[in-house]
Amino acid sequence: MKVSVEKISEISHKIHVELSETKVKQQLKKAYRELNRNVKVRGFRPGKVPLAILKRQYGDQVNNDVGLDLINETLVEALEKTEVEAISQSDLDRGPLREGEPFRYSFLVEVKPELVVTDYLKIPARRAKLQVTEEEVDAEMERRRHSNAYLQSLEEERPLQGGDHAVLDMKAFTDGKPVPDGETKGFVLELGSNHFNPEFEAKLIGASKGDRKEIEVTFPEDYGNKKLAGRNTTFQVEVKDVKEMVLPELDDDFAKDLGEFENLAELRNAVRAEIEADKKNHIDREVGEQLLDELLNRNTFAVPKAMVERELQRMVDAIRSRLSMQNITLEQTGTDENALKERNRESAERKVRISILLEKIADQEGVDISDEELDERFRKTAAESNQPYEKIREFYQRNNLVEPLRQQLMEEKVIAFLTDQAEISELDAEATNLKGDPNKEEENA
Repeated sequence: MKVSVEKISEISHKIHVELSETKVKQQLKKAYRELNRNVKVRGFRPGKVPLAILKRQYGDQVNNDVGLDLINETLVEALEKTEVEAISQSDLDRGPLREGEPFRYSFLVEVKPELVVTDYLKIPARRAKLQVTEEEVDAEMERRRHSNAYLQSLEEERPLQGGDHAVLDMKAFTDGKPVPDGETKGFVLELGSNHFNPEFEAKLIGASKGDRKEIEVTFPEDYGNKKLAGRNTTFQVEVKDVKEMVLPELDDDFAKDLGEFENLAELRNAVRAEIEADKKNHIDREVGEQLLDELLNRNTFAVPKAMVERELQRMVDAIRSRLSMQNITLEQTGTDENALKERNRESAERKVRISILLEKIADQEGVDISDEELDERFRKTAAESNQPYEKIREFYQRNNLVEPLRQQLMEEKVIAFLTDQAEISELDAEATNLKGDPNKEEENA
C-alpha cells in the first residue's frame, strides 16, 4: 500500500491511496470464487461456470464491489499510516479497478489547524469589585423565607380569593361525556397563578369550602392535554378545603430549621458568604471571557466545519435533554432543529475556536491533567450530588465521559494560567454598579 498526503488548506488534507496489482488480483480471485459458488448460470452446475463467462456477465458489478471492499478494508490502515489526526472524512474519489493494474482512491479529511498561539501572556482585563450589600442579603433571606412557606387551612372560613389555594375534587366532561382520566381528587390549585386555566381559576373566586359547582371553560388549541385542547369542557367541582400560604418568621427557630445554625445571625452570615462566592465565580468567569475574547482577536485561523457541527449537535442534544425533564419535546416548543443550529452557529464556532486555542496553549506550556486531578473532580461531584464516589466514577467511565472531563479540566486550568498571567485592573464601585447584577446570566435557547 502506498499512501501520500496532499495539503489542500490549513484544515483540509487529501489522502491518496494506491493498492498494488497483486492485492487487486487476490481480491478479484476471491470475489469470482465466491460468485461461482452462488451464481446460477444456465447450462452449468454451481461452482463450474467458466471464469470468462462470469467476467462477461458480472465483470462490472464484481469490479465495483471489489473496489468498495478494498476501500473499506484499507481506509483506516491508510489513515493510520499518514499519522494525520483526522476529525472527519469526505469526498471519496475512486479510480477504475482493472485486473493487472494498481487500484487508486483518495478522500478528504479535516484536521485541526497547525498553529502556534501568540500573545497570550499579559492580556489586559478589568475585574468588577466584589461587594455584597445588606439589601442583597435581605433579598436572599426573604427568598428563602418564601421557599419555606407552607400551606395551612384557614382558621376562619371565608370565600376563596386570589392567592388562596383551593383543594378540589373534579370531574371533566366534554359534549356531555366524561373525559378519559378526567377525574381528580385532592387537586391543589393556587387561584390567580394561571397554572391550570385562567378562566377556571377566576370562576372559583367567591366559592367556599363545601361548595359544589359546575364551571365551563374553553381550553386553547395548543393546550398540553390533547384530550382538552380546543374543547369546551365542563367541570363538576367540589371545594374540599381552602388553604393559605403561611410565611415563617425570620427568627432563630427558622435558622435552626434550615440547618446547622444556632441563630439567625449565623444563617445571615452563611447567606452573605454564599452570595459572595457566587459573585466571585461570576466575576472570575467574566474576566475569563474578556481574556478569551482578546485571545481570539489576537489569533485568527480557520475552523474545521465538522467540529462546529459536532458542537451544534451537542448544544441541541443538551436542550432536548433539559426539555425531556419537563416531558416536552423540541418540536412541541415550535422550534425547528436546523433553525436552532443556525441561530447558535456563531456561538458554536466561538466555542470551537476557544477549545483549539486552549489545547494549543496547554501543549506549549506543558499543561496536562493527571489521574489524581480527575479523581479529585469525581470526589467533588460525588459530594455535591450526594452520590457515592464509585457510582460517579463508574457513570463517567460507562458513558465515555472521562476524556471530555479531562478536556474540560484542562481548559479550566489553562484559563486559570491566563488569568494569573493577565494584567488585571479593578473597576471602582460606581463602575461595578453600572454593570448590573453579576448574578444574572443570559440564556440562549
